[in-house]
Amino acid sequence: MRNSKCTKLGFRSGNTLNTVLLTLLLEKPKIGYYLMDELEKFGFDKNNIPITIVYRALRNMEITGLTVSRWENTEGSPSKRVYYITNKGIQSLKEWKELAKEKLEVFNNLVEDIEKTLKNIGG
Repeated sequence: MRNSKCTKLGFRSGNTLNTVLLTLLLEKPKIGYYLMDELEKFGFDKNNIPITIVYRALRNMEITGLTVSRWENTEGSPSKRVYYITNKGIQSLKEWKELAKEKLEVFNNLVEDIEKTLKNIGG
């Protein structure tokens, strides 16, 4: 079952990055560099992902209405662009979660069947 509203958050690698970024923004608004640092907790190797990829993903999600950003000033440091998840972004995450559950069930059944078949043929 494919939900057209969720297609931007599918299961390809770039879409997985988008989903992770939205999940991190769900916790609290953040700047791009902080998001980059937190990718590792989801299994991404931040050394293999250029920061430009993260910023491009954030910008594309802003264009599609999943995020918004604004420049914020803090005393004694340069202005920083802070990213926020929108209601549309939250809804997309909810839809992605349901789709992921369905896919996970399919993958679990597939792995179970492969393991059983391999065991039966002595593999």
